[in-house]
Amino acid sequence: MPGPETMLPPIFGFASVIYLGLAVYVSRSSPQNVVGFLMFLMGVMVAGTAFTFGATDITLFNIGRVLNFAAAALLPVAFYAVYRQFTGRPPNPFILALLLVIPLCTTILTLTNTWHGLIWTVTETGSGLQFSKTTESLWFRRVHAPFSYGLFGFAAIALMSRLSSIAPAQRKTVVLMLVCALLPFSLSFANNFFGFGSPNFPYTSGGILVMLPLIAYVALSLRVYEFSPVAYQMLFDHVRDPIIVLDNSGRIICANKKASEMLGHSERELLGQKLWEDFPEARAILEQAKDLDLTQTLTMKADQVYELSVAPLMDLHDRKQGLVVVCRDVTERRRALSRLADSEHLIRTLIETSSNGILRFARDSNDPQHRFRCVFANRAAESYLSGDTGTLVGMPLQKLQQLEPEKLLAHFSDPRHAKMPISLETRNESTNVEGWLRIVGEPVGEDFSVTLIDITQRKRHERKMLADALSDPLTGVLNRRGFEKEGKACVRNCSSGAVLYLDLNGFKSINDRFGHQAGDALLKAFGHRLGFCLRPEDILGRLGGDEFAIVLPGVTVEDTKHVAERLVATASEAYIIQGQEIRCTASVGIALLPEHGEELWHLISVADHAMYNAKSVQKDAANDTAAYIEAAVAS
Repeated sequence: MPGPETMLPPIFGFASVIYLGLAVYVSRSSPQNVVGFLMFLMGVMVAGTAFTFGATDITLFNIGRVLNFAAAALLPVAFYAVYRQFTGRPPNPFILALLLVIPLCTTILTLTNTWHGLIWTVTETGSGLQFSKTTESLWFRRVHAPFSYGLFGFAAIALMSRLSSIAPAQRKTVVLMLVCALLPFSLSFANNFFGFGSPNFPYTSGGILVMLPLIAYVALSLRVYEFSPVAYQMLFDHVRDPIIVLDNSGRIICANKKASEMLGHSERELLGQKLWEDFPEARAILEQAKDLDLTQTLTMKADQVYELSVAPLMDLHDRKQGLVVVCRDVTERRRALSRLADSEHLIRTLIETSSNGILRFARDSNDPQHRFRCVFANRAAESYLSGDTGTLVGMPLQKLQQLEPEKLLAHFSDPRHAKMPISLETRNESTNVEGWLRIVGEPVGEDFSVTLIDITQRKRHERKMLADALSDPLTGVLNRRGFEKEGKACVRNCSSGAVLYLDLNGFKSINDRFGHQAGDALLKAFGHRLGFCLRPEDILGRLGGDEFAIVLPGVTVEDTKHVAERLVATASEAYIIQGQEIRCTASVGIALLPEHGEELWHLISVADHAMYNAKSVQKDAANDTAAYIEAAVAS
């Protein structure tokens, strides 16, 4: 049956290949991580054991011993670098260089051992080659072993002592790495210094071999190469706010970098000093916060404001150990809040003094129907809608009929339109004076706002512009366009009535004799006389020159004749123009509705024709107005 000397070397060789593969994998995944180099050295050490354990060939033994000693010399340095990396404090390059001196010397001595035999010796015996023990070497006992075990032990103890400063989620990875390192270290130490086990068995490599599955788990499953240490001390120093820890006597026992910058001294200079001893206001806050959490604002300098959060520092047994003071610089926040307050004040002032009414409506959560209620109204809105009684806030939208609530509710209750503004115009009936408002509703989240714009003046301008566009500038009555617009509507809406067509007899000669100004004055006076004889519902217009037309809605034939007779009689009275008496008569033609038609211009044409037929009668019966009017009615 084969012995351990025959079975173990292949196993060690296989394990070394796996270790070297893991080292390559970790190094390629994270070139900056030292764990890959640590695994490489483990693989080299196991490979060296594969050559030396049970070796009978001196060349193979020498190769294995070189690999063993070189890896064993560098492993503590690599583990020290891992410890520094895991605690977030990369090793100082100068210290690292000093630590590499002894491992490099050991490696050189092993490479040259065949010349001097300081590390191991080989003796030929009758049973074969006899190799000296590792512990027999003076270099090993006096230099290599104290350095390697000392550095390894220091790194392991330091790492264990700093576990509490490593984030809890990352401690599992660190603990497993410690276990993987401590088992081979403990076996090697016990074997070399306490005679544990056989002196010829490679306990260090054996421990590394046993740890292979756990090492593979740490590398492949826990992905140790992605380890990014977050030490609490680092967090403490990198917090943006100054943090100061005081003992029960009020002396500084700890301060982060921001606190040092705020106080203007290094942490070393601050330790043991009383905090703000010459700052009565700050001392009062600290005294007040001895037994309770407290947050107050403190002005450090004229232009710098801090928010102090002071809390008791308790241990695991709820015993007070001091105070934790956190200072937050709120200078910019105070300035921003001040600017915001100024802006809000400005906006509120603009809103309150705006000539436009501004309201906001929100659904009433206490109302079973969730109706919209007014939650804000400025002065202009109050004056437009309530006559300065100040009763708009809290009022349901449905009660503000001036806002046409049905249209607003229909718009903002429809999901298709709720996110779009709405604009409409309405009469403002809150005062005795006629007014118009433009209502602009805009969504504001789930609510909506309403802006009221007084458009009364605009409406008046529009009305005046429309009146100017439809009025004759000389006489003030409707012009041809205005008469057509209103006359058509009147004829369309009445079942009976009459249309009269009039002109001034001999107007051209009067115009030539007295001048155009006199003629214009005559036309103006004639139009005024015609309007004086008509009802408010009658429509009078100047069609051009001295030609006028009148629509009399809802009159009988007799009424029409009476009106025509009065118009002719009034027009025949003398006119005083520019200090001169001018006499001018008028002719009239009458068309009846619906006897002579139902279309305005057809009726005017009939009346025009009747007027010219009546002109001949007028000459024969100059003093018989009734006969003339009878003849002026279209046949």
